[in-house]
Amino acid sequence: MKNNKISLAIWIITIITLIISTLVKTPFYDKWWFVALLFVSAAMFLINIFKAKIWKSPAVLGVHVSVLLILLGGFLTFTTSQNGNMHLTENESVNTFLVGENQVQMPFYVKLKKFDVVYYPGTMSHADYVSYVEISDNDNILKEDKISMNNIMKYNSFRFFNEDFDEDLKGCTLTVQHDPWGILVTYIGYILLIISMLVIFVKKLTKKSASKSIRGVFILLIMMIGSVANAGELKTLPKEVAAELGDIYIYNSGRIAPMQTFAKDFACKLYGKPTYQGYTSEQVLAGWMFYPTYWKGTERQVSKRDEIKHLVESFQTGAMTKIFPCQMPDGTVKWFSPNDNLPENLSEEEWVFIRKSMSYLNELVVKQDYVTFAVTLQKIKVYQKKNAVAADGTTSLPSDFRFKTEKIYNGWSKYNYVAYLSLFFGIVFFVFYCVFTAIGKQAPKSIANISLSINWIIFAFLTFLIILRWIVAGHIPLARSVETQHFMAWVSLLIAGIMALKQNSRINTVATGLIVSGLMMLVSVMSSANPKITPLMPVLSSPLLGLHVAIIMVAYALLAFMLINGLAAVIVRICNKNAQLEIERMAEVSRGLLFPAVMCLAFGIIIGSVWANISWGNYWAWDPKETWSLITLMIYATALFKYMAPGLQKPLNFHIFNILAFLSVLMTYFGVNLLGGMHAY
Repeated sequence: MKNNKISLAIWIITIITLIISTLVKTPFYDKWWFVALLFVSAAMFLINIFKAKIWKSPAVLGVHVSVLLILLGGFLTFTTSQNGNMHLTENESVNTFLVGENQVQMPFYVKLKKFDVVYYPGTMSHADYVSYVEISDNDNILKEDKISMNNIMKYNSFRFFNEDFDEDLKGCTLTVQHDPWGILVTYIGYILLIISMLVIFVKKLTKKSASKSIRGVFILLIMMIGSVANAGELKTLPKEVAAELGDIYIYNSGRIAPMQTFAKDFACKLYGKPTYQGYTSEQVLAGWMFYPTYWKGTERQVSKRDEIKHLVESFQTGAMTKIFPCQMPDGTVKWFSPNDNLPENLSEEEWVFIRKSMSYLNELVVKQDYVTFAVTLQKIKVYQKKNAVAADGTTSLPSDFRFKTEKIYNGWSKYNYVAYLSLFFGIVFFVFYCVFTAIGKQAPKSIANISLSINWIIFAFLTFLIILRWIVAGHIPLARSVETQHFMAWVSLLIAGIMALKQNSRINTVATGLIVSGLMMLVSVMSSANPKITPLMPVLSSPLLGLHVAIIMVAYALLAFMLINGLAAVIVRICNKNAQLEIERMAEVSRGLLFPAVMCLAFGIIIGSVWANISWGNYWAWDPKETWSLITLMIYATALFKYMAPGLQKPLNFHIFNILAFLSVLMTYFGVNLLGGMHAY
């Protein structure tokens, strides 16, 4: 018992130390006493293997050993690795790199043969950076390779990554990492942890007494893998005519999109939502474009006033309406606004068309000649399709299918009302469940069936939006905070639907899913009324990103279920002190979700670590987001180590633990954004 208390104390001290370190301006992860604390934690893990006779369960032993290996790998990286950078100029061989102010010599030479920047078609947004490199012993070529995002170069125990490049594209700077032992040992620990946790999970599934909710989660994991007031006071185009304006192409946020998307972003920036006083996004845009004096002063007064003022000024000067593609002398395509300095190789006819088109449209609006207005817009679109083709035959325009899909998405992605409905029904069904449970009765089956139907209807709607956004973005929509919030709303409904099919008290499960989903959708609406779909940073194009975020979101959704379940248990306990059996049953459900949640959290952290190592050459950087994810993992893992915290085996204690522990999830997902860091979700 004394040993258990010491283990728990060290565990808590480690968690508190990590929390403090993320909050102070000078973290102390490299201090000797922090390393010593980790050594003590490792020693307690080792002692508990023998004290608790953990070797009797190979899978549980594997979890403990894997933690020791991960700590050992981190220590080896900390003490034996070298991280620096080297500058290469075309056709010059270099065999040293800088670590701080010290030069380190390598047993071979590195030569840059060529450096290239790859752009997204028809844009100036960087898609990738490629260094063509040669390794030699100065006499013989030992290896030729190219270094690009998510494609590092390895030679012996050295790893090379692109870090920067010269403006003339004749040189580049590489990050050099020499870690002969740390990565290997850490990865062995990762593999052992994954295998061990999967074995434990499968054993739980195959037990006859296994909670049906766990089996439902298993199915999920398999699926994861495989106001018109004052409207007359403002002038703008009729709704149908403005919609025609939204149908042309525009270069915005590093990609080619419908003008409708730009209009939606523009309206959201100015008014916090895509509509204003009953006007559509396109009408808002047209109002500012053709009747600016009527619309000036309608923009919202917010803390980012200067940003909005700059947006309006940039728009009114025409700098933002880049709708004319032109082929440059080098054969590439660049998009221009009517007031930009146009290429000298343009014909006089093209030059006049670009310069005069918007003025002509304005004249047609004054005359209210909307028929000719629409015809002129079609001429602009024909020009766009013709001139968006580069000399090599590639076009910068999205396919017609993708273009139409984006317009459909823009029309359907106003899901704030769906969020309100989800939250409303979730709270209603949650109250139903608590009331019936408190009086010792079960909710009517008809109400349970209605709740499940609502769950699947909202789930289908979110699925539809995710598919549309995936098509439009061209990548799995999990790279930005709004996208992950949308995904968590979706996965919460999926978990609820699966679990409700297997449980008698489906109304509680569905209520939980609807509440979590509604809250996440509301957060998504508040954080960005209409998030921009932009080309991903090159490093974010790795498939590991989607897997990393998806698994983490599943973990958060499961933990949110445990939170709502805990709140229900506490409410029931307050209302009916004799409802012990129901409280125990709810605790059993939460215990069934705990291990899958911790497992998903661990797997998500591991995948993110591997992705970071491939992309940046550093599998752990003590970034606030990743540190808090570790803190969350450690907090919830406390309930899994029965020898360490036996008091959490009591149902009510476990429910209260789940309520308090969820504060770490909120800090991990939202709070750390105030601390800075590399993560955007």
